Amino acid sequence: MKNDLLTPSDVAVILSVDEGTVQTLAASGALRGTDIQGSLMFNERILSAWLESRPSVNNMADKKYLEKIRAQYLKKFPQAMEELQKFDAQFSFRRPKLFYLHKVPNKRNGFIWYARFVENGRQIPTRWCTHTSNREAAEQWAANNRELLLAEYHTKKKNSAEFFGVLEQYYAPCSEYLAIDENRGIILSEKTRSVYHSFVKKVLIKFFKEQEIKKFTEITPPVIASLQNHLLKKGNKALTINRYLGVLRTIINHLIMNGVITSNVFDNVVMLKERAADSNARGCYSVDRIKGVFNKRWKDKTSYILCLLIYSTGLRNSEIEKIKFGDIIKIEGCYFIDIAKSKTRNGIRVVPLHDFTYQKIVSHMKSAKKAVDDYLFSAAGGPNQSTLYLKAATDMADMLEADENERKDISFYSGRHFWKTLVNAHELGDVEEYFMGHKVSGDVSKRYNHLDKQGKKRIAEKAREVFEILDKRVFR
Repeated sequence: MKNDLLTPSDVAVILSVDEGTVQTLAASGALRGTDIQGSLMFNERILSAWLESRPSVNNMADKKYLEKIRAQYLKKFPQAMEELQKFDAQFSFRRPKLFYLHKVPNKRNGFIWYARFVENGRQIPTRWCTHTSNREAAEQWAANNRELLLAEYHTKKKNSAEFFGVLEQYYAPCSEYLAIDENRGIILSEKTRSVYHSFVKKVLIKFFKEQEIKKFTEITPPVIASLQNHLLKKGNKALTINRYLGVLRTIINHLIMNGVITSNVFDNVVMLKERAADSNARGCYSVDRIKGVFNKRWKDKTSYILCLLIYSTGLRNSEIEKIKFGDIIKIEGCYFIDIAKSKTRNGIRVVPLHDFTYQKIVSHMKSAKKAVDDYLFSAAGGPNQSTLYLKAATDMADMLEADENERKDISFYSGRHFWKTLVNAHELGDVEEYFMGHKVSGDVSKRYNHLDKQGKKRIAEKAREVFEILDKRVFR
């Protein structure tokens, strides 16, 4: 270039900066330029020496530097600066505010100022009481407490999100929480999981939000009592409410076992007692009434097999629904139904299956053309489940010529009560609870472990005792 002179545009290209930056550096005196016939020009050698000196430009934005320039302008252009400030005053409302004050009626003071804070241009929905009707004092309170209150607000919001997140996800499909608890023996059927999940979403979460509960540590015995009263008002019975509370209790137990919380509110909760007026007395037929009924011809084959199963095995309804022919095994010459999956650890067991019942099941499978992997009752567990059990109970009552009073108190599930009453009367021992799927001690569970040689012998001996009881009191 001629005479080593550079234009501001040339310097901008060389320094990889904006041309306006070059103009600003020159105007501030940080970079020396030369006015040649009204045009700002720069000497290449001076530019090189300036870069070699590693100049500092950070102080150009310092407050002292700006204040210095402002003082110079006030002195040099007083009238123009005053007019600018007056003009700017009419636009002051556009400046971002850190809080707003709102009047809220108050009986004692007429009104109280409440503050709403602004953060990142967004007004926080929560408002805080300033405890004063004096505006200046309210403004001072809001300014002094803004950062502290916002920090507390965000902490509570985070805790609330975590709280409701756990509730929503615990019984959700493919829940990680349930996957962990399965290793501890808490196993739920898909139907039960779905019912629990629906209760949490539609009832529990809604209740906690109304009560402004946002942390598990805020669930106290009085809160549980309020929940009980809330469910009672909705027409739920004591037994149902206790079962619903078990849904929450399982979640809290999980959090305690994993170190999330340290105390269990249910340690101090009084569960509801079932009132006589609420309970539907579930009786069972006397032993003498049942004998020989399964040796008769029934009109409905499905009702016959269902009643035969529950009265001769004591299985739960939910267990009957899941039986496949392949679940029937033989131990030491005795047939058993292998319950490999259950909602509790104690529910996993084998149940004695009398030869008479076994033969009837085989006949049922053949006539229904069912395969080994098919369920014995295709409608069980489905939309017609209740109707199926109701018809079976009605058909049983018809076969026994039961009167109206008996029919009122006896359901299909009464067959399980009958089985327990029957074997209990013959003093079968602790294996009775094992066969029922009730909670037993570790010693009992180990004694009748059908997977080892001694356990097979013991459990087969007890099964034969059951068969003798059935032969004597049920079958002819």
